[in-house]
Amino acid sequence: MGVSVWTFIRPRAGELHPVSQRAVDEFLSSAGCLPADDEGFVRYSQVVVNLEMRRAVEVLQVGFYQYRALKNGKLDRKHFSAIMAAAPEAALGALRITEPPPGVVAAEHRFAKRRLEHLGTWKPTQDDLAKLRELVNHKAGRKIM
Repeated sequence: MGVSVWTFIRPRAGELHPVSQRAVDEFLSSAGCLPADDEGFVRYSQVVVNLEMRRAVEVLQVGFYQYRALKNGKLDRKHFSAIMAAAPEAALGALRITEPPPGVVAAEHRFAKRRLEHLGTWKPTQDDLAKLRELVNHKAGRKIM
């Protein structure tokens, strides 16, 4: 039993290619470069799979992430900082110590969550999903997605 993370980069709509998690980690730590799409974003999909006897048996989670890149392929640190600034409020904003004044709805965390989703994730097209399904099933050697 175990899990594995498979990562696929999306240079254009409907086009996905496997990329190592190490390449993504280096991009996020400012040590590496990844190709951006026409809109200036590095978009990738991460698929978490459950392993049994080192074989993928099911998909546990799928995420679609995006980060703005500079022209040289490096991470845009200003955009990354905006994402990181929204994350704590989105995750912990509902745990307020003080109550809002009467008549005020405490919804800052909901807006922060929406802002975080807008900044850090992308919505795949049907072509993207079809290609991802094809790649995952091929890598698994069976239909798991």
